[in-house]
Amino acid sequence: MNSIDKLIQLAGVRGNLDLRCRFQGSWAREHDQKPVGVARYHIVLAGVCQAVQPGHAPITLRAGDILMIADGEPHRLQSEGYDDAPSEALVSQGGLLPLHRVGSGDGELDILCGRFLYQRESLLLGALPGFLKVSSAYPQITDQLSALVGLLRAEADGEQIGARFLIDTLSSALFALIVRNYLLHHAPASGTLALLSDKRLNKAWQAMLDDPAFEWTIDSLAEHASMSRATFMRSFVKVAGESPWALLTRVRMELALRLLSETPHGLTDIACQVGYQSQAAFSKKFKEHYGVSPGRARRSSV
Repeated sequence: MNSIDKLIQLAGVRGNLDLRCRFQGSWAREHDQKPVGVARYHIVLAGVCQAVQPGHAPITLRAGDILMIADGEPHRLQSEGYDDAPSEALVSQGGLLPLHRVGSGDGELDILCGRFLYQRESLLLGALPGFLKVSSAYPQITDQLSALVGLLRAEADGEQIGARFLIDTLSSALFALIVRNYLLHHAPASGTLALLSDKRLNKAWQAMLDDPAFEWTIDSLAEHASMSRATFMRSFVKVAGESPWALLTRVRMELALRLLSETPHGLTDIACQVGYQSQAAFSKKFKEHYGVSPGRARRSSV
């Protein structure tokens, strides 16, 4: 697995396709703040609309575009230039998904809306911009996205056996394509994703992700990066914005949270898997990081 695969796995990303919208004429729909661990997405199948976030310029979305709101921020979808009150939608069942309609006749805008669910304080989601647009004008992944969206649309239109499982699985794959597109067209200057573009530092970052429980030292990480100890520390902090130990702790805690929520392993076993010699040391660090004990975190995930 490469670094992005590991970060997606750590985040426990799961996709859900929730509804389809067909809007005609002048309209607007408000979207409230989502809780931590929920990222919305909108896929424009046909037509044009705008996404508006308070204090920011509108984002124009056209057929083939995808918008992901990574931090669940409130926003408004609207027809171009519309600034009046939100519109009431008529809701019916359109195939597998609820269908929301505004206006009459075939919709000028046809859009699929869903959610990505992930672990709170995810390293990956925290490193992505709040509003991330994938443009259909990007040729590198247009064919892949078109094929994936086509499958989503076909399954949403019908009610075939296994369709619900299939569209949620496909929407999880959609998340990986969105992240791939972002990294193809943007080069983060700092933070965890910036480590990916540094050939030497990424080797150390990959090693930490591959085996977070290992007793890493500055010398062993510097060796992976083919750097001297001093150069490695200076370069890592400059690019990542934090020390290797701070980042390693975040990886360990994210892995621990996933193990608590997805496995029946005991605390001593989990402590060992994330690099702590005792349950007490692990529990203390976990509570410092998340503000709750591992036991309470496990109970809240059930």
